Amino acid sequence: MSFKVKLVLVILLINIFVVSLTLYFRSKQIEISIKERMIFRTQIIADIIVYSIDDETKLDRLIIGEYTEFIIKEPEIQYIAFFNKKNQLIEVAGEYNKKEFIFQTDNIFRITDNVYDVYKEIKGKDNKKIGSIIIGFPMQSLKDIIRKNLIIGIFLWAGATVLIIILNYFSLSYFLKPIKYLYESTKQIAKKNFSNKVPILSKDELGIISKQFNIMSEELATFYNKLKNKVKEATSGLEKANKKLREMDKKKSEFVAIVAHDLRTPITSIMGFADTLTDKEFKLTIQEKEEYLNIIRYESHRLSRLIADFLDISKIEDNRMGLDIKKKNVSELIRKALNSINTKAKGVTLSLESEENFREVYLDADRITQVIQNLIGNALKYSPQNSVIKVLLKQNPSEIRINVIDHGPGIPDEYKEKIFEKFYRGDDDISKKERGSGLGLAIAKSIIEMHGGRIWVEDATPSGSCFIITLPVKD
Repeated sequence: MSFKVKLVLVILLINIFVVSLTLYFRSKQIEISIKERMIFRTQIIADIIVYSIDDETKLDRLIIGEYTEFIIKEPEIQYIAFFNKKNQLIEVAGEYNKKEFIFQTDNIFRITDNVYDVYKEIKGKDNKKIGSIIIGFPMQSLKDIIRKNLIIGIFLWAGATVLIIILNYFSLSYFLKPIKYLYESTKQIAKKNFSNKVPILSKDELGIISKQFNIMSEELATFYNKLKNKVKEATSGLEKANKKLREMDKKKSEFVAIVAHDLRTPITSIMGFADTLTDKEFKLTIQEKEEYLNIIRYESHRLSRLIADFLDISKIEDNRMGLDIKKKNVSELIRKALNSINTKAKGVTLSLESEENFREVYLDADRITQVIQNLIGNALKYSPQNSVIKVLLKQNPSEIRINVIDHGPGIPDEYKEKIFEKFYRGDDDISKKERGSGLGLAIAKSIIEMHGGRIWVEDATPSGSCFIITLPVKD
């Protein structure tokens, strides 16, 4: 059942109820009015009869008999009874079936009999009671009038009901047009069609709602398009994240293989040369023994660095790496770190440029030294022979800036962020020749960020790379 039919039925039932109630009370009012008129009319007839008898001589049975014959001929009177002053019956005429008379006028509004009795006293010229009369008026004519009025009321009720149905139907069809348009538009919106507009037929509340609905439809269209784009972007981002995760899984698999190889290589070298040194069958010279011991020492340091990197990255991922913060002079700290690095084998020169009276700041000296050594070690890999690796120190009120500059081949822009990711290692010839764990720069970035600083790489001039570190100055 549609909303329109429901509304028509509700309004129809309300109207029928109101009309029925109105007609009921109207019929009651008409009935009361008719009965009041009958009371007035019967009282007048009774008064006329009473006033025509002004002395006791006229109450003679013979005179009364002739008088009653004349009165009974009136169609509105069913019977009449005359009584003397002691209420003794003198004469009665007409159609009556009462065994006894009650000397009072009936209450017409509560009467259940078919005859309405009117009682009147007859008084003489001295205003003393000389007798009384009871006149019976038939109620059938009154009932006929009331029945006729009821039939007319029923026809009026039926006609009003039909008229109400017709008027309600067409009026609601007109006034519900905006709601119908709104309903159709909501169905279109459910189908994601936001171009359908609701006609504005008036300036009343429905017109305002239609206007606001059109505004809402436009806003929904904008929101839906934005949401669609965001979902597309999110899906794209998710695909990229999945791709990145796959790359990370691949890198981890490669890392596990490389770690196994890198750990096995120095261990194999250490074990092989140690066995050679302890085997008495080999007649080794002092020079050969020194060379083998140097190899064992180099491979041991290499193995130690690998294990240290694994432990550090594990601590970083588990948030277990702590910092031993103390007040240190950054210039002296970096100078010591550079002095600990051997660059003679490659003929590379390390240069430190620092401002005078460099301030002391709070930091973990060992971890910052680890970062500097990692950056210098990477620079040594890629720097040509007889080149210079320069370290610049600058300070300002809020931070300290450290630049590590080499003159190697440089780093392409697409790899400048990736080199700080865990397990990342380049595919160039130098990286393939000197394979590392791929954790050094990731550990360096975590250490710097734990100090509240930043690390990134830029292109050096005229060639090479410039790694930049900033450390905040804090109490």
